[in-house]
Amino acid sequence: MGTEKPLKGTTMSFSFATKAVAVRTARWSAVPALAAATIALAASPALANASSARVSANTASVSHGQVTVGGTYQCAGRGSDQLRVTVVGENRRNQVEASRTVNVSCAAWTHTWRLTLNSDRRNEQFTAGQVRVQATLVNPRNRNDHASTSRTLFAR
Repeated sequence: MGTEKPLKGTTMSFSFATKAVAVRTARWSAVPALAAATIALAASPALANASSARVSANTASVSHGQVTVGGTYQCAGRGSDQLRVTVVGENRRNQVEASRTVNVSCAAWTHTWRLTLNSDRRNEQFTAGQVRVQATLVNPRNRNDHASTSRTLFAR
């Protein structure tokens, strides 16, 4: 007995209900695949132009009411990019904020950056404690080519 072979000339048939279920299943299983393909096609220009820029913020200190922050950045060797840094801290009375944009040289390797900032408002000073550092590296010739980081650091 073992394995039986179908007789010559016999065909297997599905009932009408089975065919309908199979067609409906095939249609619905194609929807996720079609949606994924559409998303991938729409995202392909963005993925093709993925940024090569990297930026980090990892140090903060306060001295004489000024805050000094630093980190690293990397961008392709295409001249210069802009590094925008914003620092937000608190003193005894209110929130203190400072911002600055500087041009940085780009090359294929990692560079360090360090900035000392005064408060944007007169008569306000940074004090030791937590500060929020937002650093953004932007290619001025291509605004889509950028990198950003936001970290809370303890400034001593």
